Amino acid sequence: MALNKYLYVHFFVMTKTILIIGCATLVLIWVKLWISVKIIAYLKSKGHKAGLFTNRMYVKGKIFKYLPLYKKVSKESDGKVGILYYSFYVTFLLFILLLIIGVYLVS
Repeated sequence: MALNKYLYVHFFVMTKTILIIGCATLVLIWVKLWISVKIIAYLKSKGHKAGLFTNRMYVKGKIFKYLPLYKKVSKESDGKVGILYYSFYVTFLLFILLLIIGVYLVS
């Protein structure tokens, strides 16, 4: 009886942990997308041709092309690298970390 209770509690805690990590991962994806859109908007406001969407259908994987340009333009404009540059990499690394933890917990 005690073993069944232990297994039930263990299953409940693991399931809850996996759901929390999964939701946090999804939130990080949305935050990263929002940061990408803000970077593109900043570059467009400074006169550069940049875009994430092709024919309004899908997101291109070109944000990594625009990150060095954003770093350069924001440093020239403001004298320091913009906060979106570091925010993008922090959310990207957290996303990768949570993804690895989630896959480990599921397997």
